[in-house]
Amino acid sequence: MNNQDLIYHYFSNSLTAEQEITFKKLLETDPDFKSEFDYENNLKKAIKSHESDALKTKLQGFESELKTPKNTNFKFAFLAIAASLLFLMGWFGYNSIFRTNYDNLYASNFTAYPNTAYSITRGDDAVSAERDAFVAYETKNYEKALDYFNEIPEADQKKYIPFYKAQSYLIIDNLEKAKPLFIQVVSNKTDFAAESTWYLALIAIKEKNKEQATDYLEKLIANYSYNQAEAKELLKKLN
Repeated sequence: MNNQDLIYHYFSNSLTAEQEITFKKLLETDPDFKSEFDYENNLKKAIKSHESDALKTKLQGFESELKTPKNTNFKFAFLAIAASLLFLMGWFGYNSIFRTNYDNLYASNFTAYPNTAYSITRGDDAVSAERDAFVAYETKNYEKALDYFNEIPEADQKKYIPFYKAQSYLIIDNLEKAKPLFIQVVSNKTDFAAESTWYLALIAIKEKNKEQATDYLEKLIANYSYNQAEAKELLKKLN
């Protein structure tokens, strides 16, 4: 988890106990992290202060409404004030209550894709980088899997290798290397193109890019049967 994610989880009160320890340690020992945190904290205070001033102005307006002459239609004035209060509730409450929680959406929809491409049997004593890569992949040693995947000569790489390399990078949170590999699979229209479209949507969600996530989900629904129900449900939550 990077520093920005830690700060985001701090302000959303969603740090785990382990993350909280890391957060406090960084705050005490990392000047850049503390500077970034102070900036975000001061920004939130400034926004809160601005909203408070705006609320005072609104309430003063309500007071003026209530002091209207007796011949004013009281029902109309009441409804106007009630509507304004509902607007304010939406204004102040939307971000904290109804804001899309991208981290939760990603976590609840991501699962590592199983090895369905390379069969490993107990009696198989063949030695190859590809076999070693998938053994490491199946035992969740993704960094080791990547070492082996990268050892496979380009001429010997099967069409499914980029997908499993992308999976491995994604699982270890290296989005910069995972993303172009998934895009490569989709562009080449090889096996796992549908699955790659799904994972590109999840990457966009992890990056809090709603527009891109929506685009990938719509393409998945329009062109493939893979995870259609999940994609439609995600679209609802994003919109």
